[in-house]
Amino acid sequence: MAAQLYKTHTGQLFHAGSIVIINVGLPARGKTHGSRSLVRYMNWLGVKSKSFHMGQYRRRLYGTEIPADYFDLGNERMADSRMRAEDSCIQDIIEHLTTGGGQLAIFDASNLRAARRRQIYDRFEQNHIRPLFVEYICENEAIVEENIRKVKITSPDYVTMDSESAVRDFKVRIAHMEPYYETIDDNDLSYIKLYNVGEHFVVNNIRGYLQSRVVFYMMNLHIAGRTIYLARSGESSNEGSYKADAPLSEAGHKYARNLRDAIMRCLDERNKDVLAKTDVDMSKRALKVWTSTHVKSYQTAEYFTQSNNVVVRRRMLLKGLNPGVCENLSLDEVKTKFPEEYRSYLRDPYHHRYSLAESYHDVSVRLEPVILELERERDDVLIIAPESALRCIYAYFAPEGVPDSLIPTLAFPRSIFVELTPTAYGCKERRVGINPSTSD
Repeated sequence: MAAQLYKTHTGQLFHAGSIVIINVGLPARGKTHGSRSLVRYMNWLGVKSKSFHMGQYRRRLYGTEIPADYFDLGNERMADSRMRAEDSCIQDIIEHLTTGGGQLAIFDASNLRAARRRQIYDRFEQNHIRPLFVEYICENEAIVEENIRKVKITSPDYVTMDSESAVRDFKVRIAHMEPYYETIDDNDLSYIKLYNVGEHFVVNNIRGYLQSRVVFYMMNLHIAGRTIYLARSGESSNEGSYKADAPLSEAGHKYARNLRDAIMRCLDERNKDVLAKTDVDMSKRALKVWTSTHVKSYQTAEYFTQSNNVVVRRRMLLKGLNPGVCENLSLDEVKTKFPEEYRSYLRDPYHHRYSLAESYHDVSVRLEPVILELERERDDVLIIAPESALRCIYAYFAPEGVPDSLIPTLAFPRSIFVELTPTAYGCKERRVGINPSTSD
């Protein structure tokens, strides 16, 4: 929860109400990936959000070894089992939104039949929860095939199965479900239709602030795989000063060369691994390097211009936190010079703003356009920026989430860079060593 707009005693945006997003669509169309991404973004805005995945409830009740005819909606013998899992999930959503302090929930299931969707709609309406349907339609079989092979066979259902057997089993599931798929055609409903994971959209009867924010975000959504790297700027010749904006020191130049070598080596290893596993050649994919306008940041990035398929771009929004009157002061010095300010900082280090300075909340709000562009980006991105900006960006993608009070304490030493890989089942994180001699 980084860039929250404001707080109320309930923790909710008071004018927005509670909404549930009801996913619609066949498997392998991007529903889970879209749901996880949307939850990440809405929590960033301070809207307490959670995705409820139907598969988790099914596995909790019946385990992972589910017969394929469970997914045949015409199989009445399995109807009670399917309904039991659905009802359990729906009840948890209602509790999350009515008594659990949540404001947005996603019912991540296929929801293929119109009559059943109407029953679900009525149940939420009776609990004063606004439903919004999001239908994922994919007419490109290549996208579906890639999604099955890259995402679905890694789901908990297939942990004990080899990849080709998992692919075959998953395609049988889809074949069982296809005859019962009814697209949304009721224009009294609020809905979004996404074709080919963002190729084009149909939006109908959108109501209120939260639904509008959902539409805005979904129009930036894709499921293409990419990697995001976060790295500190190199050391400057006047490291403690924000205003001086000094160039790289000798150690800073050494770090920049080592960072370039480590990142390019990491990408090369990744590309060879993907080629061996999927026969997909990623060697021509661009690496986009975004850097702040601090001299030490773009000088660090300039070393990447010597490599092929690299584009470097300066971004004003990636500048570090302005420390105001506390520039060049340690926390002990701040405590002595500004004791009242220091106590306020300890009470709320994320929101506190020293005189003439920015707070971490200010930095997070400033970075929202960068976050949205990262969500749109299909190429790999390396962000080289001061540690304060990296803290806020990392908090958005962090696999386990980061309480806002801890964001100012996150450390990004110059001995490592962080590799983040958004996936349908969360964001994978890896910390990769650069060179022991460059550590802080």
